[in-house]
Amino acid sequence: MNLKVQLLYRILFIAVICLTLSAFYVLHQTDRQAQSEAKFTANRIGVQVRAQILQLFTRNDFASPFPNTELWPDINNLSGSCIQFLSRSEKRRRNLCQNIIEAERTWPTWFGSLYQQLFSPDFQVKNVFSFNAATYGAIVVTLNTRIETARAWNNLRSVIGVLFISIFAVCILVYITINRMLTPAQTIVKGLEKMQLGQLDTRLPTFDIKEWRQTSDAINQLVSNQELAISNNKQLALKLMNIQEEDHRYIARELHDEFGQCLSGINAITSSINQTAKTQCADLVPEIERIHPITTHMMDVLRSMLSRLRPVEIDDLGLQQSIKNLIANWNSRSNGQTHHILTITGNIDTLPKPLPVNIYRIVQECLTNIAKHAKASQSNVIINYQSPNTIELEISDDGIAELDKFDNTLGVGLLGIRERVMALGGKLNLAAAETGGLTITISIPVINSPEGMTSE
Repeated sequence: MNLKVQLLYRILFIAVICLTLSAFYVLHQTDRQAQSEAKFTANRIGVQVRAQILQLFTRNDFASPFPNTELWPDINNLSGSCIQFLSRSEKRRRNLCQNIIEAERTWPTWFGSLYQQLFSPDFQVKNVFSFNAATYGAIVVTLNTRIETARAWNNLRSVIGVLFISIFAVCILVYITINRMLTPAQTIVKGLEKMQLGQLDTRLPTFDIKEWRQTSDAINQLVSNQELAISNNKQLALKLMNIQEEDHRYIARELHDEFGQCLSGINAITSSINQTAKTQCADLVPEIERIHPITTHMMDVLRSMLSRLRPVEIDDLGLQQSIKNLIANWNSRSNGQTHHILTITGNIDTLPKPLPVNIYRIVQECLTNIAKHAKASQSNVIINYQSPNTIELEISDDGIAELDKFDNTLGVGLLGIRERVMALGGKLNLAAAETGGLTITISIPVINSPEGMTSE
């Protein structure tokens, strides 16, 4: 549930509480007003009755009826109320109840029951009057339940109607205001989603509201710092890879110059000793001939190590021919178990440093992973350099692959590939095919300016 809906629900909840309290207040005031009017009517009639008693005793006129109910209608009494006169012995009664106007029921049944339970629509006022310490009777004013319930319902309906319209209008205005106030939040969320996808060049706009402006400034500053840190890490990783390649080149050169020459010398001396032994000591020939396979094996191992440490042919033959040779070596080495297919589009020999050696290393590591883990019968290596600003690689196989396993625990090989791609400012994506196998898609920007790439 989003923030706008939550706020709207809370506003409606508060509105319901306000309507309930307002309804109770209106009914309470209606009930108090009816009771007050009943008391006022009883007091007015009491005054009139006392005045009549005084007139009777001062004039000794006992011929007039007592009390004179013809004078009561002149009093502004409650509509529909029952006004009764009770003598002291309550044997004599006079009333105006016959003038009660019964109200037609216009209220719901539940309201009538609830109003009678909470309030007193049948409220009764009894006003005893006396003269010269003698009690002559009492005036009883009784409210009409139906009329008072109808009046309470009409008052409630009028007030609640106005309140409902007012609250509905306020809710609409508040919702519009909240929607406008939360519009920056939607912009911030969209910006954060772009940043999450790696678009760290995204910046949030400046907002008029202070709190949103502070939030956007803080996020922009954080992203700028993150972008700077990633850029520094990429440069550092690229420098480390270049230093590593320099070390590999140095070690490869030393192995080739020293160890290789030593092996060549051993082979030459062994051949000379073999020739001498054939003429002077034939028994030593079998022993001497055992040295040659050992030195040959050592030379093969040395060549493999030199190829792993530094592909010399990249400098001599170029990247395209080096990768072709790499694919050919893997095809001959797999003994037909895995067939590697290479497709190159574009002139990759024109790539600036340090892209050639890194692309060679990426392809080399991918083929190594396929040989170790995939159990594939075929792999495809596709290199596309049609765009002058981007080179794309796609290495796929038909072996076995569990994408979740790769996402959660990257092996050393894939981790090294990802670090190398990120250092070059590229993107790497892993995808598992439904029929099995893994597809690695790599996109690397090509920067020809000296500032963009650090040379080896």
